[in-house]
Amino acid sequence: MKIAPKMLPAVLLPALLSLSVLPVSANELADLTKSAAQSATKQVTSASQEQTKPLQTNAMISYAAEQLNLSESTVSAGFGSLLKVAKDNLSGENFAMISKVIPDLDSYLSQAPEVAESKNSLNSLLSNAGDAGKKAESLQYLNSAFEKIGIPKEQAPVLVNTLNGYLQSNGYRQVATYLEKGLSFL
Repeated sequence: MKIAPKMLPAVLLPALLSLSVLPVSANELADLTKSAAQSATKQVTSASQEQTKPLQTNAMISYAAEQLNLSESTVSAGFGSLLKVAKDNLSGENFAMISKVIPDLDSYLSQAPEVAESKNSLNSLLSNAGDAGKKAESLQYLNSAFEKIGIPKEQAPVLVNTLNGYLQSNGYRQVATYLEKGLSFL
């Protein structure tokens, strides 16, 4: 196809205009990409700060004690018992995320009561039953621990929900998720 000389400006003008617009579009695309990268970086930074900023556990314990009408020492021991069970039921990496946020985690774990495990055939069966047995042992431990501490059985789920609610409402959603996962058998 041959273009007539009179039509040449009509054909070249749109072609030239599209070339002049291309660098602007490339610059706009670069700006959009840079903006998206900065936004993603802010989100990653925010998520990592959630994981590393220490929780004010004394405020959480006070809140839970007030909600359940229990003493702070009772709630602390109950929280330690829950953490002990979560530690037994979570992977090391997941529990490490919890320990990054709770600065005095070892203190709570030490407050979890020791309960005497009776050496009977049921415990032997549970020990050999894999994950289901492990969860049953955890439930047995919590029942005994909470009885020893003085937390009524009906308040155990309320304690878990109160602590998780506090974690979530204070920006520790991922930690609350890990704690829920470690206590999923309740």
